[in-house]
Parts: sequence; structure tokens; C-alpha cells
Amino acid sequence: MKKKLMVAALVLTAGMTWKASPVQAAKIPVIKNGHNDSLKGTIVRVKYSGEDVSLASTSAQAPSVKIGSTIYVPCRTLFSDNGIRAVHNKKGNKVTLRYGARKVVFYAGKKYAKVNGTKMQLNVKPYFVTFKKSRVNDLLVPVNQAAAFFGLQYSYNSKTKAVTLKVRPGIHKSATKAKNIGKSEFIKKLGPIARENYKRTGILASVTMAQAILESGWGQSTLAQNGNNLFGMKMSLSGNTWEGTAWDGVNYYKKGTYEYGSGGRYRITAKFRKYSCIEDSIEDHSAYLLNARNGSRKRYAGLTDTKSYKRQLQIIKNGGYATSGSYVSQLSGVISRYNLTKWDK
Repeated sequence: MKKKLMVAALVLTAGMTWKASPVQAAKIPVIKNGHNDSLKGTIVRVKYSGEDVSLASTSAQAPSVKIGSTIYVPCRTLFSDNGIRAVHNKKGNKVTLRYGARKVVFYAGKKYAKVNGTKMQLNVKPYFVTFKKSRVNDLLVPVNQAAAFFGLQYSYNSKTKAVTLKVRPGIHKSATKAKNIGKSEFIKKLGPIARENYKRTGILASVTMAQAILESGWGQSTLAQNGNNLFGMKMSLSGNTWEGTAWDGVNYYKKGTYEYGSGGRYRITAKFRKYSCIEDSIEDHSAYLLNARNGSRKRYAGLTDTKSYKRQLQIIKNGGYATSGSYVSQLSGVISRYNLTKWDK
């Protein structure tokens, strides 16, 4: 049975594998803003859900290319036949992509995209080019940020010059904003998202939910409301870099929060991570817990080796996530009081 992936007029058959091509430094002839130009960089190979969809070759009709520190991909060519619908507008100044509940709009010459209506900062400005050899016209976008907006797992191997994109099952089905969730609805809305995350990561849904409840004040904190950030994630954290949008503001922690002790209202000013939805906040928080390092060892080693929420909480505390002596008992109390373990099943 053949599985078709038509990318830049290329048809791949399931089971077919391509031998790795030598990495090519390239000068790709294009037309940009009506003038002859060229993309000077390194051709990058792209694998999407296990299939080679962009070969590391100048013969590709719409190649992906690394220019400086940015890897650009032709968004409509790459995504349109992989479950993501992509449409150019008539004026030719933007591309709209839809993936389940997610809608991402990239604008030519604008250093931002809109993800379900939320403006998200880009590291570079996308731009349209026409590849002269194939006459394919497409918008070049930064692949790492595009992947984040769709909830795709992204990795890049600098040795082989290969990008790998993987689908996280279920993550595209919803895109929930903290502003749309009242305190009384928080558990009901958060539960299914945390459970899907648990299936992918092994971090118990009850643990994720208890942390979110305390750290975001049931989703009502300034940071959650402005940046869909449920865990106070800052831009710079060990083992988990963030190249996305920042929310540069003030987050308030009320009296009694475990992280900062008791007795007063705490005002924290920092560059925090901004997400387009709470699904992405949970995914990124889990990525941090799984990948954060303390020197050569994982900071939270063994976290997913147990299905005991008390043990997971203890591992998180021991790794330095929180300094409060009551951290484990406080979150365990939340899990017990609201029967959060039902979401671990």
C-alpha cells in the first residue's frame, strides 16, 4: 500500500528511504521582490513524520536552506500535503495555515505571526521568493518557530544538516487560552490536555495540574492571562532553550505560594515565555522537566520511571524546582482534594 506525500511535485512511497546526500553549500537562484537574487547558505534535509520531504539537494524544486543561524523552509510546499492546509492570499503578502484547531498566519516582511489570533514574535521576517529553476513561489519561514506554532516536535542535527519534524498526537485538536477559562472551569478544561501530555511524556497529569493550579492561581495570574504561561517559565532555563515570543512584564505571586514562601505579595519582573495557548505551555514545561540538566546529569532523572505522584513531586523538588519544605505535601494536598489522579488513567 502506497502512502503519498506530494511535496514540490515529489512522490515518496512508504518504505522507500533516501540515502543521505552530501551536505551542500548552495547559492540558490531566486526572484525576490521582482529582482534576480540568490539564497546563500546550506541546503537542509527535512524529515516529516518519518518521511523525507525535502532532500538535501539543489535539484529539489523548493529546497530548505540554512542562512546564518536560521533554517528557512518554504511553508506552503512543505506543509500543504502533510495534513496542514496552506493558502496564499490574493495580494501575495501572507500565507494562512490550518492544522486542526490551530490557525497560523505568516506575513511577508513582518516579524510576527498570528496564532489563533495571538500575535507571536518571530526571530526573522518571512519573505516570498520564486525559485528560478522550478518557478515555485513560496513564503520562507523559520522552521523551528513554525513547528512550535503547530505543536510539532522539532529537532535539528547540525552534523548531518537535517531537520526532523514529528506530530504530537492530539495536540492540534485544541488551542485553549487562559483568558477563556474561569477558575471554576480550570480542572475540567485542563484535565484532558494534561492527560494527553501524560500519554506522550510520562509526567502524570495530576502532577502537571497541581503545579499549574498553584503556579498560575487557577489560570488567573497576570502571566497566565497575558502569555498563557501556567508555570512561570522564564526565557532562560537549564537544558531547555526558548527561541519564541517573550512576555516582558510583571507577574504577581500572592501570599502563601510555595515558591516564594509566605507573608506578602511578591512582584517578579522578568522576560517570561509567551505561548499562543495553554497546550503549548504544558508541552514546554514537560520538555523542561525531561531535559533540564545539572552539569552532566539530568536534573529530574527518574521522573517518568514511577507512577506515584508523590514520588514524581519529590524528584521535582530534589532537582531544585522549588525550595519550600512543604512543596510535596502542598501539591499532594491539591491532588487529593480535587481528585486529580482520575486524569492519570
